[in-house]
Amino acid sequence: MLKATPNFHQGINFIQISSLPYEQQELFGMWIPQSARMNVEINNISLPDCVEYQDYAYWFDFQYQNQNSLLESSL
Repeated sequence: MLKATPNFHQGINFIQISSLPYEQQELFGMWIPQSARMNVEINNISLPDCVEYQDYAYWFDFQYQNQNSLLESSL
């Protein structure tokens, strides 16, 4: 599965959890602490389930990819 690309607003690279593929939404949503989530407002639209891209990128590279690699090697 591909890594999501970041959104950029007011100097912050972020992703919206609900925009991730379903499997990543579930796994990343369980992994990331509630305190790391933030609301981003763009043109009076509130995006409530955002996190900094660096947190997502770390999870994807070191948690998600490793988990999938282990699963594939066990098949």
